[in-house]
Amino acid sequence: MKQISLEEAIVELKEREKTLLKLAEKMLLADNGNIFRIDLFSIGAMKRTSSNLNGFLSLVEAKNMQSSRSLLRIQLDTFIRFHALTIVNDHNKFVDDVLDDKHIRNMKDKDGNRMTDGYLVNLLAIEYPWLKDTYKNLSGYIHFSGKHLFGSVEDINDKKQALTFSIGKKDEQYPKESWIEIVQCFNKSLDILFQYINSWIVVKNKTPNKTS
Repeated sequence: MKQISLEEAIVELKEREKTLLKLAEKMLLADNGNIFRIDLFSIGAMKRTSSNLNGFLSLVEAKNMQSSRSLLRIQLDTFIRFHALTIVNDHNKFVDDVLDDKHIRNMKDKDGNRMTDGYLVNLLAIEYPWLKDTYKNLSGYIHFSGKHLFGSVEDINDKKQALTFSIGKKDEQYPKESWIEIVQCFNKSLDILFQYINSWIVVKNKTPNKTS
């Protein structure tokens, strides 16, 4: 990723919020406004993304690193599960199953493989090598774990053999580079999701006799 300031990274994130709204409008107007099951799935992904994006911005501006990382992990999950839609034989059945609250991890792709989170991450890591380690590291922020214990350490003084802990609202111990990295990663996760939705818009406009 290119080196930019935190302020620039946040501006880029806010621009992507505008892109999300434009993309939603473009998708809903495609094919003369006809609505299909994949549209419903996409709308759900975009709504989740919009909520995550706004929450993430607030958390970064409040210097809340632990919760920012939790939301980033959730946003990664959004495009990872969207990818599952692209590798099944019957897209409509897949969406119906999701609407019926069936777990994607119990569904199979077109090659007969169960689409667990680990399986989907490994597939995507071929194109996005950074994803595997990032996903693994961030998963520790979803459930209470050692990530939260270490995150409370504000300073280590080896000379005095002393630890300083912080349980306040702000995480001041992180360098600016850490904040830039997490915002850029969130931006990247949005770009990947946007690629999937743009691809669906192209298909929606060009493929005749689609099943709703």
